[in-house]
Amino acid sequence: MKQFKTIFSFEYLGYFRNKVIIGLTLFIVIGMGILLFSPRVTHEEKGVDIDNMITYSQKIALKSECEVDAEAVANKLVDELGEIIVEITDKDEETLKADIENGEYDSAVIITAPLKYIYLVENIGLTDITTGSVNNAVTDVYRETAFKAAGLDDSQVEEILGSAAEEELHYFGNDNTQSFFYTYILMFLMYMAVIIYGQFVSQSVALEKSSRAMELLITSAKPVNLMFGKILGAGAMGLTQILIILGSAVGFYALNKQYWQDNMLINSIFGMPAKLMVYTVVFFVLGFLLYAFMYGALASMATKLEDVNTLTLPVTFIMIITFMVTMFSMTGNTDNVLLKVASFIPFSAPMAMFTRIAMGSVTSIEIAISIAVLVVTTVVIGYIAAGIYKVGVLMYGKPPKLNEIFRVIENNKVK
Repeated sequence: MKQFKTIFSFEYLGYFRNKVIIGLTLFIVIGMGILLFSPRVTHEEKGVDIDNMITYSQKIALKSECEVDAEAVANKLVDELGEIIVEITDKDEETLKADIENGEYDSAVIITAPLKYIYLVENIGLTDITTGSVNNAVTDVYRETAFKAAGLDDSQVEEILGSAAEEELHYFGNDNTQSFFYTYILMFLMYMAVIIYGQFVSQSVALEKSSRAMELLITSAKPVNLMFGKILGAGAMGLTQILIILGSAVGFYALNKQYWQDNMLINSIFGMPAKLMVYTVVFFVLGFLLYAFMYGALASMATKLEDVNTLTLPVTFIMIITFMVTMFSMTGNTDNVLLKVASFIPFSAPMAMFTRIAMGSVTSIEIAISIAVLVVTTVVIGYIAAGIYKVGVLMYGKPPKLNEIFRVIENNKVK
């Protein structure tokens, strides 16, 4: 136990001296601080002004090539977009394109039929809502014209167009519009931590072996203590990093909560249930151990540092595939068959079951079964990995054969 504690402390504290890890953590924390303090600095008492993020054409050329009243459409656009200029014209399409390129107009609309138009613009921004406003304007004018043709007066037309359905929402599961963002963030942090620290473990093992330092270490400590000390030290640092990042974010938000009260996105992220943090820790720890055991065991068979990536590639692929399957499921039905099956497969359970807990409908029994399967598999993989590690770290020139590895395990020499 003393050997394990010494190795664990050395590995764990060693990561605090890693400039890359410290720099990345500080970069993320400072970035979140700048973001979450920004409304306080700019004195935006009610959160980020979303309207300032939305763009639209300031000067629009409008032409009607059919019976649609261009002036009526222009008035609708001004009513919806506010301070814009809509100029009715009879120029052809090529001339309008040239005028847009020369900066005379931001865009142009050519109405070719009562519910059809051509929208001319040089570049379309991600937040450009011009087409949406034109759609509304052309549709409203068409409906008003049709209603009047049917004999309805202006007040009747206004009453019909102004009618709207009233929503009364009752849900008995999760509101994915609220849980999607914080689930995505936690999933991404979990994925990155496992990949990064798993690679750190494998690189550390291979570096010591390639430098022959392992021959000295193996005489001072048991192989199992070496492997578990490295893996748990890296896992503890990964968990520490996640907690620092999440803790800083929560602290920054708490200090500036009043400035974000009208921002649904930010509030949904920080409205995460407390119990989900417990599941975050549970699935991160189990998922990291499962993958780190495999990273460490495979890296111990490398004779050169360059061989590590090739040997650990299958493990990385499994992690990437699991991440992609879970991400795609998050955008649809999180209770689909694929994700349900994945939540009971040990290699995908940390992400799949976590996502179902956060965004789907899952019973306590299912959670317990998934965790139990994950725990048992992690213990078994850890035992096998210890055998591979013990044989692999002192073998050079070629990887150990499977029968040699299983012989060590069978003879109960993994201690």
